Order: sequence, then C-alpha cells, then structure tokens
Amino acid sequence: MDVTKFGLIIILILFVTNSLFSCKYSEKKVNTNISDSIAVNSDQNGILKDTLKTKLPLGKKELLLKDLESKIANDSSLLSEILKYYDTINGNPSIHFKAIDDSNFNSFYKPNLSDSKNPKDSVFLKSEGGYYFFKLVKKLSFVNDKKLLVFEGKSSSLDYDGNMIFTNRKDLVILDNKNNIVDALNIYYNYSDGIFAKTKLFFIDEDYYISIRYYMEDEEGRTNFSDIEKFKITNEGKIVGIPN
Repeated sequence: MDVTKFGLIIILILFVTNSLFSCKYSEKKVNTNISDSIAVNSDQNGILKDTLKTKLPLGKKELLLKDLESKIANDSSLLSEILKYYDTINGNPSIHFKAIDDSNFNSFYKPNLSDSKNPKDSVFLKSEGGYYFFKLVKKLSFVNDKKLLVFEGKSSSLDYDGNMIFTNRKDLVILDNKNNIVDALNIYYNYSDGIFAKTKLFFIDEDYYISIRYYMEDEEGRTNFSDIEKFKITNEGKIVGIPN
C-alpha cells in the first residue's frame, strides 16, 4: 500500500475515534450538570420548606410595656391593635393565625395537659360539652429535635344562667420527633359571660421565653392588665415557670 494513503487512513481513524470520545464526554458532562441542577433545586426547595415555619418572636411585644395602661388611656386604638392580633374582633379574623392543612395533626390535639396546669385558668377553660376540634395554626422554630406548634380551638362552659358559652383558645404544644406530646401550655383565651370578661395574651421571644398577661373587664366596664407571668421552654421541651 502507498505510504501516503496509509498515513491518511491512520489520520482518519484517529479523527473519528476522537470525535466519538468527545461526544460521549460531552453527553456525560451534560448529564452531570443536569443532576447537579436537580440536586441544587432540591436543596433550595428544602430551604424554602423550612422557611415556611414562623420565626420567633410571636405575639405583641407591647404587652411587655410597664406603662401599657397609661399608653392605652392616651390612645385607645392600641388596645384594639393588640386584641385583633390574636383573635376575631368585630367579625374580622386575625390574619396571624390561619389553619395549616397537615394530615399528621388533624384531630390530633386535646388540651388535657394544659388545662390541668393552672387552676385559675381551668375555671375558664374547662369544657362542659367536650372540647371542640382543635386546628393547627402555627409551626414554630424547633428546640433541638422538639417541634413547637400552636393549636386553636374552643372550650364550652355555662354562664350564671346556665347558658352555654364558647371560649376561643390557643395552646402551645411541644412534641418529640415521634409526635408524642412532651408538654403543653394554654397561651391564649377570650372568655366573656356577659358580666365578666378575661382575655389571656402572650408574647414568645427569640430565646423561648413566654410572657403571659391578662386583660380583664368587669360588669361596670372597668378594665385592667395583670402583672406579667414568665415561662421558659427548656432544651428538653419542658415549659417551666419563672418566679417574678
């Protein structure tokens, strides 16, 4: 065979081989990039899902003001602003507590533990006709591996004339990683029997301290705020009272 022709054949073979190798390498690289892209998107979706949890603080910080009553005396709209954060006021539902659709917690919670904690609250929270459906309204930041959730529901009781009245309420519930209840605390209720009204309000800060304050009104329209009661959520998921 002619040496020149032989050389051309060798060059042609090398060119074809190199082209095939380049195509396979490019295909592999594209596939790798696609996989990487999917992984990044998955991570981003995971981060997005986490940010759907409500970050603390939760509640109206104005409750911590020592001169809250004098400020309300000077500006009555401040009281309405505080109350409407927590519940339906004049037919307008709170925009801060909306039902979360999570099948793990449908018909999940009954407030037996929280109602046994505080005798002065249990008289307003005990339910004559059984507890009404509690719905999940908040998922909060975790404490270690513990879930912090807020459930909203109703208790029913009898007024002085034996009529049934309903009390809106919210409970803070702490679960372990198997969804067992570690601890629970009532943090809000709005009780009124036509003669006496009492509203329990809360503020939870970034360090998992819970401040509780009551707003009360008697039959003559006189109102006052209680002193602040404090609680702490421990690393173990327990809610403990802090002496004043």
